[in-house]
Amino acid sequence: MNKEKLKTFVVIGLGVFGQHVVRYLSEFKDIDIIGLDKDEKKVEDVKEYLKIPIVCDATDTKQLTEAGINSQDIDVAIVAIGESIESSIYVTLLLKELGIRKIIARALNNQHAKILSKLGVDRVVYPEAFSAEHLVRSLLSPQIIDEFNLSEDYSIAEVVAPKEFYNKSLQTLGIRTKYKVTVLGIKRKVPVILDSGETDLKEEIILLPQPEEKISEGDTLIVAGKNIDIERLKEV
Repeated sequence: MNKEKLKTFVVIGLGVFGQHVVRYLSEFKDIDIIGLDKDEKKVEDVKEYLKIPIVCDATDTKQLTEAGINSQDIDVAIVAIGESIESSIYVTLLLKELGIRKIIARALNNQHAKILSKLGVDRVVYPEAFSAEHLVRSLLSPQIIDEFNLSEDYSIAEVVAPKEFYNKSLQTLGIRTKYKVTVLGIKRKVPVILDSGETDLKEEIILLPQPEEKISEGDTLIVAGKNIDIERLKEV
């Protein structure tokens, strides 16, 4: 995805989890959000964050297609239905039939998750508010590969090193001073010679790198800091 941002998301099911997803999505620019629920009040609750608010029953194929949910206009569909496993599964099947490119679905339990996986959804998530935030950040921040929350405001994250960092030392870059995050390690692919004589790449981790350590193309930085500062770093 790099610089190419996802344009249109549809969130189906606007309960607590779905509303969290909508609100987090709204923090990102150049994103159109369609919110869909059969409960008019739930749609009204997040209407201010939506490009298109829709009141309809997503398990009704006709209503879903009439609402404009199709593979041409939707980049990502998030099935956030929480009150019925059957409805969640049926809506997911309809979305697959409509050819939606990327489908994320909320699971209510492990059995539900297994069924969704067998249906071929791209990702299964659980209903905690943290899951909603983490899902949106991972979708819209491809530079952040993985993340571990230390608290509500602080995280340890893996961030792909931007081109501007290549061949420059940590000391020269002044990452801690400029971006207020600490580099705990560097993941790097290094060439190795196999027993067969062929060359392959092996991942090594440089823990607590020295200030003179230079960043190479393809490096991944393991950083710790405030979420807002990690976001600034990945936008470089």
